[in-house]
Amino acid sequence: MSEQSFPSTVTITVTQQVLPGREEPIALVSLDSTAPNGLVIWGSAAMRDLQRELAAIDTSQVEAVVVTGNTKSFGAGANLKEIRAAQLSGTSDEYVGSGHDAFGILAEMDVPTFSLITGVTLGGGLELALHTDYRLSTSGKAPMGLPECHLGFFPGWGGVYLLPHLVGAEAALNVIVTDSMRGKNLNPAKAAEMGLVDAVLDGAPGASEWDAAWQNWVVEALEGKHEPRRTTDDAQTWDAAVQKAAAKAEKAWHGAAPGPVAAIELVGRARTESREANGAAAVEAFTKIVQSEQARASLYAFELVSARSKQAANVPDATVRPLKKAAVIGAGLMAGQLASLLAQGAGIPVVMTDLDDERLEAGVQRTRERFLAQAQKVRMSEEKAQQLGALITGAKDPQDLADADFVIEAVFEEMDVKRQVFAQWEPVIKEDAILATNTSSLSITEMGRDLKHPERLVGFHVFNPVEVTPLLEIIAGEKTDDSTLATAFDLAAKMRRVAVRVQDAPSFVVNRVLTRMFDEIGRAMDAGGDPEAVDHALDPMGLPMTPLQLLDFVGPAVLVHITHTMNAAYPERFTLSPWLDAVADAGLRNTLPPRGETSETYLAEGAQEALRRTRDEKGVADRTDDGADGQLLARVQDALAEEIGHMLDEGVVATARDVDLCMILGANYPFHMGGITPYLDYTGASERVRGQRFDAAQQ
Repeated sequence: MSEQSFPSTVTITVTQQVLPGREEPIALVSLDSTAPNGLVIWGSAAMRDLQRELAAIDTSQVEAVVVTGNTKSFGAGANLKEIRAAQLSGTSDEYVGSGHDAFGILAEMDVPTFSLITGVTLGGGLELALHTDYRLSTSGKAPMGLPECHLGFFPGWGGVYLLPHLVGAEAALNVIVTDSMRGKNLNPAKAAEMGLVDAVLDGAPGASEWDAAWQNWVVEALEGKHEPRRTTDDAQTWDAAVQKAAAKAEKAWHGAAPGPVAAIELVGRARTESREANGAAAVEAFTKIVQSEQARASLYAFELVSARSKQAANVPDATVRPLKKAAVIGAGLMAGQLASLLAQGAGIPVVMTDLDDERLEAGVQRTRERFLAQAQKVRMSEEKAQQLGALITGAKDPQDLADADFVIEAVFEEMDVKRQVFAQWEPVIKEDAILATNTSSLSITEMGRDLKHPERLVGFHVFNPVEVTPLLEIIAGEKTDDSTLATAFDLAAKMRRVAVRVQDAPSFVVNRVLTRMFDEIGRAMDAGGDPEAVDHALDPMGLPMTPLQLLDFVGPAVLVHITHTMNAAYPERFTLSPWLDAVADAGLRNTLPPRGETSETYLAEGAQEALRRTRDEKGVADRTDDGADGQLLARVQDALAEEIGHMLDEGVVATARDVDLCMILGANYPFHMGGITPYLDYTGASERVRGQRFDAAQQ
């Protein structure tokens, strides 16, 4: 890599300033972005600049060194594009080492050092702040955290050493590993509560109130009124926290995510090692891990999600219709969630309708209460909650829907029911209104077969849980026109959903991939496999749930419905599981014992009885090896590679990147798998089944 490839995007200015009531000056190190109103991003060139500027400070001439960011950020992390290049060139040790060289000068200064956290402070930005004696933050909600484990590696510039020595091993590991893998950050108030920052001060960066506040605090520290914080953890407390985190990581990811494992080990060593020794070990570990398949997949996934969150792909260049009012057909849980999303995202009135007046009234009230609940959690003001609630109404007459521009159904997942709904409402609504369906598996083309204007029908598949699942599959039927699709994408963006364009095909993307996975699980159960071995056969993938946990989350009845849809479409690849059918027929809502309950068998009592009965009917004997020897994992890998290959051949999505995005945002597949296709590439499944890799990261 060369500086020409990744020039510094950080300006560093060192000035001297005498604080109120003091005689000697401080050195004020001001960090800014070369881009107007940009974030401070650390690359190796910027690190060398910082190292030079810090080394030039004569500490005999100043009484303190204060580092401050710009009005937008103190430091938003490392240059991920440069890390990606370092992966490919094998120069990661140089990149990581540059951070230790620069930040280390700050840590070794013989005068008090301070960080003024002025905004976004993530990754390397927070690690820089950790190298100072004190940290002062502005108030507000600017994120603060160490997201590196989520990106496939770990905090490589000293965070694994300095944070536990500041706040204790347990709190540090929560930030470094647990919060990171969940994509969760701290705000200044939480950071102060845990001792990460010394004080949260009033005033916006650059304002006189802020300047006065930090200067007064620094003066107090120089007068001995504030001491640098240090953890009080003893050896037993520290080691216990590390052991607990290691056990938790093994249970969650089973070694599939090497970043957290390395971070936990380095935190463990940090209790007795010096900062320099721990830093050298971190550079060595980072260099190895950042070049792993999991880290490559993680960075690819991060870049993919970041890019598509800003701009959807394959959006038709067509007229976007203005939407001034929406209607939701149905008043159940999903209908209410759709109504709240539409009102909050698009800011337009939403009318709900249902065949049952009492259910409609309850649905409208429940939807309004959703906004009030958000206000109680301080996610919005009470005034905003009242305003949004007022946008939700119940239809008193069919004509209440006549002026709606966007009408979406959220009724029972049966083709005949949905077609009847559209047949009833098409004559009522405007001829240019969009008709949308929230179906999870049914054909859009078939649904619109008898419509007068099938070109305005579009699939608008929102996933559960609606509040936290950002994916939205936008499905085009054979006759859906470009204006309808463009308007659907525009609405999705207003609803803060990441939309993926999908051509009409059974179960679309996420449910099709998951159902193919469940197909192999069902086959193994029906063939006599030990339920516990089968359920944990996919542990090496590091998925957020085991297959049976996911089955219970989705609901056996829902999965069986989708399975039958897929079997009807592709009987050669999707089978019907006698056990799963029996579970659904019995009306069981879970196959595993509910949380807090125990069972004599691995399965819940009803699911175990269904398994025993269906095996007896087929004359299948119980086995103990199925899934325990890795064969089931390989079968699932091959099945997924095959199915995704078919989806691409059929043109269900444009590229493998679309599949990965869907699985990350719709099924919570982890970054270390890159969604799904990078995982299938690096495990060899793609070449075993297709004779070639998907290579989504190269597309």
